[in-house]
Amino acid sequence: MKNVQPFYYIIALAGMFMLAAAYLLVMQLMPAPEQTGVTVEPQAPDEGGAIYDLWFSSAEIYDLSVDHNLTGILFSTEEKMVSLLDQERKLRWDKSFSTAPRQAKLSSCGNYAVTGTEGGLLHFTATDQEFYWESEGFPIEHVAIGPNANWVAATRVDEEENHYIEFYDRGGELNWVLESGPVKNLYLSSEYLEQASIFYTHMQEEQPVFTAVNIEGEELWSYEGKNVAAVSRHGSRVAAADGKSLIIYDAQGQALWENELPFEPQTVMFNPQNYNRLLVYGNQEGADENLFYYDLTDDLLWSKRVADGSLFSFTADGQYIVSSSWRHYREDYTQMKILNRQGEEINNWEVAMRVEKLVKSGHPHLVVVGGEDGYIDLVNLEPLLAETENDVAVVPIYNPVSTEQGTGEIKVPLYFIDENSNLVPVTRSLNDTDNPIQAAVEELIRGPARGSALYRTIPQKDVAIEVEFFEEDGRLNLELPSELAELSGFTQSTTALDSLVLTVSSFSEVEEITLTVDEEPLEVFGEDLTLDQPLSPYQWDKPVYIPVMSGNRYYLKMQEATTENDEEADLQHIVEQSLHACRVLPFVPSNLDLIDLRISREKIQINLTESFKRIFSEKVGEQEVLQAELLLDALFMTVFENSRAQRVEILVDGDEWEPPAGYPSLGRFHHRPYFINPEQ
Repeated sequence: MKNVQPFYYIIALAGMFMLAAAYLLVMQLMPAPEQTGVTVEPQAPDEGGAIYDLWFSSAEIYDLSVDHNLTGILFSTEEKMVSLLDQERKLRWDKSFSTAPRQAKLSSCGNYAVTGTEGGLLHFTATDQEFYWESEGFPIEHVAIGPNANWVAATRVDEEENHYIEFYDRGGELNWVLESGPVKNLYLSSEYLEQASIFYTHMQEEQPVFTAVNIEGEELWSYEGKNVAAVSRHGSRVAAADGKSLIIYDAQGQALWENELPFEPQTVMFNPQNYNRLLVYGNQEGADENLFYYDLTDDLLWSKRVADGSLFSFTADGQYIVSSSWRHYREDYTQMKILNRQGEEINNWEVAMRVEKLVKSGHPHLVVVGGEDGYIDLVNLEPLLAETENDVAVVPIYNPVSTEQGTGEIKVPLYFIDENSNLVPVTRSLNDTDNPIQAAVEELIRGPARGSALYRTIPQKDVAIEVEFFEEDGRLNLELPSELAELSGFTQSTTALDSLVLTVSSFSEVEEITLTVDEEPLEVFGEDLTLDQPLSPYQWDKPVYIPVMSGNRYYLKMQEATTENDEEADLQHIVEQSLHACRVLPFVPSNLDLIDLRISREKIQINLTESFKRIFSEKVGEQEVLQAELLLDALFMTVFENSRAQRVEILVDGDEWEPPAGYPSLGRFHHRPYFINPEQ
């Protein structure tokens, strides 16, 4: 028998590798089946309770983006490829480009993606790839896409170093072009078309300029020497840095808060559920604290030292902060931590890679990280949080609307404030009394219940307000102590006055309200609040019921429906406003939309898109049920209070649909009286 020489083995082995490589290349170029996808196997077996799911693209990741509900993960790589994965580790599609796709963004709703290349191609596509458009021009430096992809912004630079900002609609029409200096960053905010704004920093004579323009390309405001550092989810707050100074502006460009930091801020993040809370990080030499958490009304909440070069993300509910750091740690290992709202470390673990990108989403417990050599890691925080006692709620996350009332029981709404200074009605039960208005005012002074995550509106606990009601003509006189009438601070004064008026306005017999001190009518309340007395009790005209979050609790609040061009808001427009507010919630799909309202003499049907079903998880626990109750309460109450309907039903894509067993019904009859946010 002839002996086979060793080099023949080498040749054979090389041939096998070449065949394998060719096979993999062919498989990658083949179109992925749209319904099932191609599973991308993890590079290492799961260990320790399936905390991680890994993918590997074998190339440096340029950009990494996810949608709000984490149904898609979009990333671009140095291999001139943009890929879209779903949450089940399946490759939905990938697309190659002739030049580097430095920018790739997925819309918050998850239905659209935009890519910008160094060669100047702007590629926009629906994630199902049934619709796309392209625009060619000078090289692209930045792209931004609106939450529902109604608008796309991009910056370009020509061969003479002239810089431009372009603004497109979803159909690919170029609406305007704005010349600027070199652009350092670009943000496109708000899902509400009439409020959409473009924020960016550009350089003029080597100085940064923070500028805001509207969707018509008109400049709203501009501040020299300042960099845009962060924009809250809907653009109601914008953070800008000027050296070591941090300034917070509202949507109209008015400065609300300013603080001098011990460092130049590198990372600034608004809490996704409380835009008055702000996380700020910067490099700080030695052992000095470099991570600060601010409340824009009460200032610094806590500070601590973290590793230099750390990345950060909030969880969707704003209750926890996830951080990662491999610099100054061990080579090729990243330490990740979870901090609670008090800045306390409640868990930590290691990842065998260098985490270079940390991406937040609206998913309750999933965070996406990207590392060197193309690793993408889906981190499930649920088992990590389950190991701590901090995750145990002492009260339910929401108390649904109730119609129950015991014999001899009086229920009154009291108005307290949440973390975002929203006035929230809470229904409290009182014993039967001859003077229910006096009792209600005394309960308002007592403040909210423990564990409610709400705050008092009357600062002093020991003040007394004397109530005198004249039943014959409906006059209500409130005799205030001087310390209450002389509150300092415009916000505190407004909150105290509004909560008091709203609380007594719930009594239908009250026709007018007079505030007095030493039996003399007040002309000015608190800080510069001029009163035109007597005051009229507040009655809602077209109330929209919207959910808000404070701490780990959800509440319903009311606000008046907004209109455009002074036109009267119709019912569909009012329901859409409630639905838009619901989409802020971490468990509500960003692409949940109202198709139409079907109105008959017997009932009103709210016809919603298919994504409504995703709220009703197969895992039916207390939290999932209460989350569904919150959304249904907001929609049902909005319809009942703005129509004469006695029954309201919800349809899904035009058809009746029944949630899994254990969830509330999708139909409801109107009952009175009803009680919002009842205390238990």
